[in-house]
Amino acid sequence: MSQTVSLDLDAISRAAERHGVAELELFGSAVSGDFATDSDVDFLVVFLPDRADPFEDFCALRDELCQIVERDVDLVVKRAIRNPYFRESALAHTETVYVAHL
Repeated sequence: MSQTVSLDLDAISRAAERHGVAELELFGSAVSGDFATDSDVDFLVVFLPDRADPFEDFCALRDELCQIVERDVDLVVKRAIRNPYFRESALAHTETVYVAHL
């Protein structure tokens, strides 16, 4: 059964700012209409280039997003997508949830 995902965009924005995010997008079942009670939430992320420890930012952001959405989170670094089929599928339907104000 399909349902919608409810997101606290203010909390997500604060987490994104804390962890050096340039852009954060929702993709996958949360935007395709296939979201179910057991679905995880998929995010594409672009980090700001000047971060001291991008791995720490990635891990901390993922943990914080899990707490905010109260579900498992798949966090995918946009530029790290190598598989062209996955890239095309992931980028075809996204919803931007945060953009840094530079």
